[in-house]
Amino acid sequence: MPRMFDMLRGGGDDEMKKKRDEAFGKEAPKNKKPQDPRSVNFPKEIIRKSEKSIKKPEDHSLMSKKLISAVKKNGVDNQEVARGIYKSAIDTIKALLSKIRNRENINPLMIDIYALLDKIFNQLLLGDNILNDIYEEKEDEYFLPYHIVNMLILSFFLGINMGFNKSKLKNLSVASIFCDAGMDGMQEMIAQPRKLTDEEFEMIKTHVHKSLEIVEKIDSVGDIVKEIIGMHHERANGSGYPKGLKSDEINAYAKIIGLVDTYEAMTHNRAYRGGMSAHKTLKVLINTLKDNFDYDAIKLLIDKMSIFPIGSIVRLDNEEIARVISVIPGSPLRPVIMILKDAFGQSSRNRTVIDLSKVNSPSILSPI
Repeated sequence: MPRMFDMLRGGGDDEMKKKRDEAFGKEAPKNKKPQDPRSVNFPKEIIRKSEKSIKKPEDHSLMSKKLISAVKKNGVDNQEVARGIYKSAIDTIKALLSKIRNRENINPLMIDIYALLDKIFNQLLLGDNILNDIYEEKEDEYFLPYHIVNMLILSFFLGINMGFNKSKLKNLSVASIFCDAGMDGMQEMIAQPRKLTDEEFEMIKTHVHKSLEIVEKIDSVGDIVKEIIGMHHERANGSGYPKGLKSDEINAYAKIIGLVDTYEAMTHNRAYRGGMSAHKTLKVLINTLKDNFDYDAIKLLIDKMSIFPIGSIVRLDNEEIARVISVIPGSPLRPVIMILKDAFGQSSRNRTVIDLSKVNSPSILSPI
């Protein structure tokens, strides 16, 4: 597996060239299966163009091109690999929370955590499909490990699309892991099937201080990460906590994580309410909560997650059901989709991938 960020930099040595060739599917698969005529074609000139563009993280279309390439080379959107990485992430975070609970030394586990960041980075770089996993509900499971992993993936995804370098991505991703770690001891309170009382909510707010206490004992966590954690519940209009900071007073990374934290929580069930669709959540963020968050952070989330965010289930105008697996900047209504069910409601075995921005039909009728 390539070293973290080497693929974004587009290293020139033979080994990295070989890795990039493999990642972009330079060699055609030997036993091709019959394809749906609507499936995405990926001609060699686009592959060559994508390889040249690898040095430019600001080329946001590159992410979608790599996803399509990975699908064509490895089969049904390589979801098995994505699921394996996601499960590994959940296991690592569960181990982290266990050590925190038992007051054990976390420093040795940081090796596994940084290795996990490498895996997630490479998976996001080669295909967005790991984002599909963040929308799956885990019934009767403790929500916090999943919440943390989902926040990590979303923060990482936005950071990559902003062209963040290695140092910035590390700060953002590590902060996203630990910002809610201090909430672990509040499981029973959060599990109440009702809205929290004012007194209980004040207790919940103390998780920021508890999270800071945890990272103070980790040798590899710097001051910038601690600042992000301390500010991730501050809001642009001053309504946040613990200090009621406003706009420019809030760390830029904390603005991203604060928005991601809210988005992730709104799209998932909690004991006292059901989760909303990603589509509806974005509408609420735009219309109701727009003053809470930095304008640029909201715009970034919308641009990258699209009107129909990755992971959304949609109904097409031909009655097929599909999952959004990638978004195309500049084409918010026509993302890349994977067919899940045909017009008769039968599961699609081929899981055809269609870039709607490249074809006239079908079109998305509505989110589900």
